[in-house]
Amino acid sequence: MKNAPNTKVIVFNAAAALIGVAAVGAVVRSFVFSPTAIPCSDRYTSSTSFALERAGVVLTAADLQSGLGGKDAGVIENLAIAKLRDAPAPIAMTVSLPKGTSSPRTSVSPRGGMSFPWETRLLQGKTAACLSYSVLLPGDFPFGRGGALPGISGGDAEGRAADGFVARMAWRHGGGGGATLRVMSDGETRSTPADREGFAFPRGRWVKVEQEVVLNTPKQADGILRVWADGRLAVDRTDMTYRTRPDVTLSGVAADVFYGTDEGGGVAPADTKVSITPFEVRW
Repeated sequence: MKNAPNTKVIVFNAAAALIGVAAVGAVVRSFVFSPTAIPCSDRYTSSTSFALERAGVVLTAADLQSGLGGKDAGVIENLAIAKLRDAPAPIAMTVSLPKGTSSPRTSVSPRGGMSFPWETRLLQGKTAACLSYSVLLPGDFPFGRGGALPGISGGDAEGRAADGFVARMAWRHGGGGGATLRVMSDGETRSTPADREGFAFPRGRWVKVEQEVVLNTPKQADGILRVWADGRLAVDRTDMTYRTRPDVTLSGVAADVFYGTDEGGGVAPADTKVSITPFEVRW
């Protein structure tokens, strides 16, 4: 009669098999479900920054507006550029948001905040980039129904306004944070929110925000949109559709700060301000 199998050996072998299966599963998940969470500013090497001074002199709102070709809204009325004490950068922009105002581009009055494009030739033709800046919401900042913060934008080579996108970062009702992708294509506009449950936008202190955009393969939903707050991954989407044609690429930054959306949809509950350091774009 053959000896019966040792019970301890059976248990040991079973445990080893389970560990092996778990290890293989972890490797598979790392390739399929876990894209890198390293902030994008640590991975993109080339960079350019939005200057708020010229020859050592701080720009005024009028100086800034003079170079925008009439594409701005609210800059003269609501933007101040100055040196701020204890800020992450020597110079910052402070945007006023008067009570009752929404986007400066709406047809409804009163309008508040600011909106202008920062377009750089260095991004033309690029399909992936990283935007970073620091933002300060006052300690008593009223979130209201939400609002927009600057984000990466793109368009086609011919500059047709009807074809392009803007991926704004945002604050939400109740204090959540996230982003909203707005795509204009073939005369139609669609908006897609991108948030993560449990992410709260800090108030009363500077927070560094970063946004990564990787354009999709035309007509496929495989674009990437990620947002970090102080190095913590706050949005992670890999199913975004930014474009339907390959000639739609990155163009720069939509420097937008206002309550609500492009169509309105929310106003400032009280007089408040938002401060932002100069934008840095990496590719």
